[in-house]
Amino acid sequence: MRGLIVAGVFIFTTVSSLADVTAVCKLDKGTVTVAFTNPETKTMQCEVNCNMAIANGLGTVVCVKPVPGGAKDLVLCTEKGDGPPYTRVKDQEVNCRDPNGTPVTPEQQKADDEDSDALIKKMQQESLEMLRRMQQQQQKQNGQ
Repeated sequence: MRGLIVAGVFIFTTVSSLADVTAVCKLDKGTVTVAFTNPETKTMQCEVNCNMAIANGLGTVVCVKPVPGGAKDLVLCTEKGDGPPYTRVKDQEVNCRDPNGTPVTPEQQKADDEDSDALIKKMQQESLEMLRRMQQQQQKQNGQ
């Protein structure tokens, strides 16, 4: 049923060496909210990618915000999908850093870029495979 929206919550904690900041991607009636908890006393710069399932694919909601120290379940991002409705939270990625801390080294940036490139390539391949399966199914239905 295409109109069915399933509420979902998935929690993921950042690497403990950076901070104990947590984020929650929550889906309710087609709207994704991202809430943060930061037990640190300092503001942390965070990025969350909420990977959302949609009919025949995947969508991503990205939230990049400074999270104040001491924040608890603070909603910093809200997004309503403008395309196919989100059906559930598939997974999420959280990355936080101290904006006044050690800058990212070129090696770290290169590794992050390579990871991102690999994820993009994987998602593209999965999308192409899904399209092929849909086309095959369509051909079978038209042939019968």
